[in-house]
Amino acid sequence: MNLPNKLAVLRIILVIPFVFILSFGLRIEGIGGFILRILAFWIFVGASITDFLDGYIARRDNLVTNLGKLLDPLADKILVLSALVVFTKNDQLSVWFVLLILFRELGITGLRSIAAAEGKVIAAETLGKWKTVSQIIAILIIILFPLGNMFGTFIMIIPLVLTFMSGYEYYVNCKDILNK
Repeated sequence: MNLPNKLAVLRIILVIPFVFILSFGLRIEGIGGFILRILAFWIFVGASITDFLDGYIARRDNLVTNLGKLLDPLADKILVLSALVVFTKNDQLSVWFVLLILFRELGITGLRSIAAAEGKVIAAETLGKWKTVSQIIAILIIILFPLGNMFGTFIMIIPLVLTFMSGYEYYVNCKDILNK
Protein backbone atom coordinates (compact mmCIF):
# COMPACT_ATOMS: atom_id res chain seq x y z
CA MET A 1 0.00 0.00 0.00
CA ASN A 2 1.49 3.33 -1.06
CA LEU A 3 1.58 6.59 0.96
CA PRO A 4 -1.54 8.18 -0.59
CA ASN A 5 -3.58 5.06 0.22
CA LYS A 6 -2.17 5.01 3.77
CA LEU A 7 -3.31 8.64 4.17
CA ALA A 8 -6.82 7.67 3.08
CA VAL A 9 -6.83 4.85 5.64
CA LEU A 10 -5.59 7.30 8.29
CA ARG A 11 -8.54 9.57 7.43
CA ILE A 12 -10.90 6.67 8.12
CA ILE A 13 -9.16 5.88 11.42
CA LEU A 14 -9.40 9.53 12.54
CA VAL A 15 -13.19 9.26 12.29
CA ILE A 16 -13.28 7.23 15.52
CA PRO A 17 -11.78 9.82 17.91
CA PHE A 18 -13.50 12.62 15.97
CA VAL A 19 -16.97 11.15 16.48
CA PHE A 20 -16.44 10.48 20.19
CA ILE A 21 -14.96 13.88 20.94
CA LEU A 22 -17.50 15.81 18.85
CA SER A 23 -20.39 13.87 20.40
CA PHE A 24 -19.29 14.78 23.92
CA GLY A 25 -18.38 18.33 22.89
CA LEU A 26 -21.91 18.95 21.64
CA ARG A 27 -23.49 17.52 24.81
CA ILE A 28 -21.36 19.23 27.45
CA GLU A 29 -22.20 22.83 28.35
CA GLY A 30 -19.65 25.57 28.92
CA ILE A 31 -15.90 25.63 28.49
CA GLY A 32 -15.56 21.81 28.64
CA GLY A 33 -17.79 21.36 25.61
CA PHE A 34 -16.04 24.19 23.80
CA ILE A 35 -12.60 22.63 24.39
CA LEU A 36 -13.83 19.26 23.12
CA ARG A 37 -15.33 20.92 20.02
CA ILE A 38 -12.03 22.70 19.33
CA LEU A 39 -10.24 19.34 19.59
CA ALA A 40 -12.82 17.76 17.25
CA PHE A 41 -12.36 20.74 14.90
CA TRP A 42 -8.60 20.12 14.66
CA ILE A 43 -9.02 16.36 14.20
CA PHE A 44 -11.43 17.08 11.35
CA VAL A 45 -9.00 19.63 9.86
CA GLY A 46 -6.18 17.07 10.06
CA ALA A 47 -8.32 14.39 8.45
CA SER A 48 -9.36 16.83 5.72
CA ILE A 49 -5.73 17.74 5.04
CA THR A 50 -5.00 14.06 4.39
CA ASP A 51 -7.63 14.27 1.65
CA PHE A 52 -5.66 17.01 -0.10
CA LEU A 53 -2.30 15.34 0.53
CA ASP A 54 -3.19 11.87 -0.71
CA GLY A 55 -4.38 13.21 -4.07
CA TYR A 56 -1.48 15.64 -4.40
CA ILE A 57 1.17 13.01 -3.59
CA ALA A 58 -0.51 10.40 -5.82
CA ARG A 59 -0.48 12.75 -8.83
CA ARG A 60 2.97 14.24 -8.10
CA ASP A 61 4.71 10.89 -7.61
CA ASN A 62 2.63 8.97 -10.17
CA LEU A 63 1.14 6.78 -7.44
CA VAL A 64 -2.44 6.87 -8.68
CA THR A 65 -3.95 3.41 -8.24
CA ASN A 66 -7.38 1.90 -8.74
CA LEU A 67 -7.45 1.21 -4.99
CA GLY A 68 -6.75 4.89 -4.33
CA LYS A 69 -9.47 6.00 -6.75
CA LEU A 70 -11.94 3.97 -4.72
CA LEU A 71 -10.46 4.42 -1.22
CA ASP A 72 -10.12 8.23 -1.34
CA PRO A 73 -13.79 9.05 -2.02
CA LEU A 74 -14.86 6.32 0.42
CA ALA A 75 -12.75 7.89 3.17
CA ASP A 76 -14.28 11.29 2.35
CA LYS A 77 -17.80 9.87 2.61
CA ILE A 78 -17.10 8.17 5.93
CA LEU A 79 -15.60 11.34 7.41
CA VAL A 80 -18.33 13.70 6.21
CA LEU A 81 -21.28 11.40 6.90
CA SER A 82 -20.02 10.63 10.41
CA ALA A 83 -20.01 14.37 11.21
CA LEU A 84 -23.49 14.81 9.74
CA VAL A 85 -24.87 11.90 11.77
CA VAL A 86 -23.40 13.35 14.99
CA PHE A 87 -24.95 16.73 14.12
CA THR A 88 -28.33 15.11 13.56
CA LYS A 89 -28.15 13.17 16.82
CA ASN A 90 -27.34 16.40 18.66
CA ASP A 91 -30.02 18.53 16.94
CA GLN A 92 -27.58 20.59 14.89
CA LEU A 93 -28.88 19.46 11.50
CA SER A 94 -32.15 18.17 10.11
CA VAL A 95 -32.22 14.43 9.52
CA TRP A 96 -33.65 14.92 6.02
CA PHE A 97 -30.45 16.77 5.00
CA VAL A 98 -28.37 13.79 6.05
CA LEU A 99 -30.74 11.38 4.30
CA LEU A 100 -30.56 13.36 1.05
CA ILE A 101 -26.76 13.41 1.15
CA LEU A 102 -26.65 9.72 2.11
CA PHE A 103 -28.99 8.90 -0.80
CA ARG A 104 -26.65 10.65 -3.25
CA GLU A 105 -23.55 8.99 -1.78
CA LEU A 106 -25.12 5.52 -1.96
CA GLY A 107 -26.17 6.22 -5.55
CA ILE A 108 -22.64 7.19 -6.56
CA THR A 109 -21.22 4.18 -4.70
CA GLY A 110 -23.64 1.96 -6.63
CA LEU A 111 -22.63 3.64 -9.88
CA ARG A 112 -18.96 3.03 -9.05
CA SER A 113 -19.73 -0.64 -8.35
CA ILE A 114 -21.45 -1.05 -11.71
CA ALA A 115 -18.55 0.70 -13.44
CA ALA A 116 -16.03 -1.51 -11.61
CA ALA A 117 -17.90 -4.61 -12.81
CA GLU A 118 -17.44 -3.24 -16.33
CA GLY A 119 -13.72 -2.73 -15.70
CA LYS A 120 -13.98 1.05 -15.39
CA VAL A 121 -12.89 3.06 -12.36
CA ILE A 122 -14.70 6.36 -11.81
CA ALA A 123 -12.42 8.97 -10.27
CA ALA A 124 -13.72 12.06 -8.49
CA GLU A 125 -14.79 14.88 -10.80
CA THR A 126 -14.05 18.57 -10.16
CA LEU A 127 -17.61 19.31 -9.04
CA GLY A 128 -17.39 16.39 -6.62
CA LYS A 129 -14.22 17.88 -5.17
CA TRP A 130 -15.97 21.25 -4.72
CA LYS A 131 -18.82 19.41 -3.03
CA THR A 132 -16.39 17.87 -0.57
CA VAL A 133 -14.68 21.21 0.16
CA SER A 134 -18.04 22.92 0.75
CA GLN A 135 -19.11 20.10 3.09
CA ILE A 136 -15.85 20.35 5.03
CA ILE A 137 -16.20 24.11 5.46
CA ALA A 138 -19.85 23.82 6.55
CA ILE A 139 -19.00 21.06 9.03
CA LEU A 140 -16.18 23.11 10.54
CA ILE A 141 -18.51 26.10 10.96
CA ILE A 142 -21.15 23.95 12.69
CA ILE A 143 -18.51 22.42 14.99
CA LEU A 144 -17.41 25.88 16.12
CA PHE A 145 -20.90 27.39 16.24
CA PRO A 146 -23.45 24.71 17.26
CA LEU A 147 -26.41 27.08 17.15
CA GLY A 148 -29.10 24.49 16.46
CA ASN A 149 -30.99 22.80 13.68
CA MET A 150 -32.00 25.91 11.70
CA PHE A 151 -28.43 27.28 11.64
CA GLY A 152 -26.94 23.92 10.61
CA THR A 153 -29.55 23.50 7.88
CA PHE A 154 -28.83 26.99 6.54
CA ILE A 155 -25.06 26.37 6.52
CA MET A 156 -25.54 23.08 4.62
CA ILE A 157 -27.63 24.51 1.74
CA ILE A 158 -24.70 25.17 -0.63
CA PRO A 159 -23.07 21.77 0.10
CA LEU A 160 -26.45 20.09 -0.52
CA VAL A 161 -26.86 21.81 -3.89
CA LEU A 162 -23.30 20.87 -4.91
CA THR A 163 -23.93 17.32 -3.68
CA PHE A 164 -26.79 16.86 -6.13
CA MET A 165 -25.12 18.76 -8.98
CA SER A 166 -22.05 16.53 -8.74
CA GLY A 167 -24.25 13.43 -8.46
CA TYR A 168 -26.01 14.42 -11.67
CA GLU A 169 -22.61 15.00 -13.32
CA TYR A 170 -21.52 11.47 -12.37
CA TYR A 171 -24.74 10.06 -13.78
CA VAL A 172 -24.38 11.95 -17.09
CA ASN A 173 -20.74 10.88 -17.41
CA CYS A 174 -21.65 7.22 -16.80
CA LYS A 175 -24.92 7.01 -18.70
CA ASP A 176 -23.39 4.63 -21.23
CA ILE A 177 -22.54 2.13 -18.46
CA LEU A 178 -26.05 2.29 -17.03
CA ASN A 179 -27.68 1.78 -20.42
CA LYS A 180 -25.94 -1.53 -21.09
